[in-house]
Amino acid sequence: MSKEHSSVSGALSQSALEYTDVASISSTVRELRDSFASGKTRDLEFRKDQLRALLRGMRAEKRALLDAVYLDLHKSLNETELTEYSAAIFEIGLMLENMAKWTRPDRGSFSTLQPALLFSKSEIRKEPLGTVVILGAWNYPLRLALLPLIGAIAAGNTAVLKPSELAPHTAVAVEHLLTTYMDPSVVRVVQGAVPESTELLAQHFDYYFYTGSGAVGRIVARAAAEHLSGVTLELGGKSPAIVHADVGDLSVAAMRIMWAKLTNAGQTCVAVDYVLAHRSVKDRLIDLFKDAAVGMFGESFAKSPDYGRIVNGRNWNRLKDLLDKSEGAQVPLTDDELDESDLFFPPTIVDGVRPSDSLMSTEIFGPILPIITYDTLEEAIDLVNSRDQPLALYVFGSSASAERVLSSTRSGGAVVNDTMFHLVSHSMPFGGVGPSGVGRYTGKYSIDTFSHHRHVLRQPLWFPSPGIDSIRGAPFAGSENSWKMKVGPSMAYPKLRPLRETLLGRLFTLLPFWRLLSIVPGFIMALFVAKPVMRQRKH
Repeated sequence: MSKEHSSVSGALSQSALEYTDVASISSTVRELRDSFASGKTRDLEFRKDQLRALLRGMRAEKRALLDAVYLDLHKSLNETELTEYSAAIFEIGLMLENMAKWTRPDRGSFSTLQPALLFSKSEIRKEPLGTVVILGAWNYPLRLALLPLIGAIAAGNTAVLKPSELAPHTAVAVEHLLTTYMDPSVVRVVQGAVPESTELLAQHFDYYFYTGSGAVGRIVARAAAEHLSGVTLELGGKSPAIVHADVGDLSVAAMRIMWAKLTNAGQTCVAVDYVLAHRSVKDRLIDLFKDAAVGMFGESFAKSPDYGRIVNGRNWNRLKDLLDKSEGAQVPLTDDELDESDLFFPPTIVDGVRPSDSLMSTEIFGPILPIITYDTLEEAIDLVNSRDQPLALYVFGSSASAERVLSSTRSGGAVVNDTMFHLVSHSMPFGGVGPSGVGRYTGKYSIDTFSHHRHVLRQPLWFPSPGIDSIRGAPFAGSENSWKMKVGPSMAYPKLRPLRETLLGRLFTLLPFWRLLSIVPGFIMALFVAKPVMRQRKH
């Protein structure tokens, strides 16, 4: 460890991560459910106080949090501050500034769309779901634990956070942060591995939020289904970068792709997993990849203070096995050798990769970059579509080429002429589709994810009159009730313009207040023949 990181304060003075007693997990969840039932988290100011407390804690424990991530992933302080710490701080500020607006009911009144609702008042209330569970990931152990937690608190829930045990120093630091600065009746931390996670998922939560692999995502989805609860799964997949012949500046494209590939040593869910390069630019692109990588980390990646390490030996060996089995041509970017003892894996480009190659069999999640050559844009699009929908898709090319790709493919998110930068935008949703994930979050979308949108309709008792109000139900038989079917459908569901079969009918919809006009004849008839359904019973 470098001298810069040799002194670790606060929570990191503990040398080992202590797992939560399995027997205590059910009582922890029960206490949080009781706390939610008390109604304390429905108060907006209370929620803001909790976020302010978290903000104070993050500022006070900043160095400990950054050091923890370094100890787990050899991620530089600057990279952690940029990609994790600052994102969480910004998310807190975004919530404090906007949560009153984002949690305010959406109201509507005086509906002329459906005459039956003419004098009704409607609102959509954003109500907290209850007690939620958040299972974080090891690759961005601060960001992927705190961002969903901030949204859950802002929406008014109580929460259990389970950090990843594969980033133990960060798990300890996050637990210290939350237990020191936040109300234990709102947030609790459960530490552990498979037994603790299994017990945690057996509990009844009102929402399940998981970031990680698809295999575990299916387990979490089954747990949510068992309780008929909602779930967000932030997974991953093989996110491609398409570099077409008409790209404006190949050197910029190369730099941005390598940045996405080598940040956190490639252990990012939206990293560029493989490159589809047009034959006319492929060789030049590889040369520019080398220049970009050396420009960021120097000639020796092993000696760079900014180049990360693989999280553990199992993942290091998994990457080596994928590379050893590949039939592509390896293009090393450095003379540095593989070093399992240091978990160092040098960045490697692999040219001439086929779709059936070992490197295309699974998400790489490391600093290996396969390159597949194509001749037409349709070839690249077909290859992307032949695989599961990725979490992200990147395309470098002209506006016309980019639009062709976007309109012909599916992915969780997409970026034109850049990579990973959509993560910066907390005003837009982040999430996958299909095998790359379910659900979305950040900013307002976190509030939506952790809220139930409850429709409340307020109807006056005086409208319509008791006789006309009988239109809603039986009796329908008899000539005296024939008016109901003449008035009822058009009151509740007026025939909109696309549903009208005649020119005269479509022209009628151009009149102001045509929906109200359409029920006038039936209304007049109803005034004469309608009778209240409720009659005083004879005794």
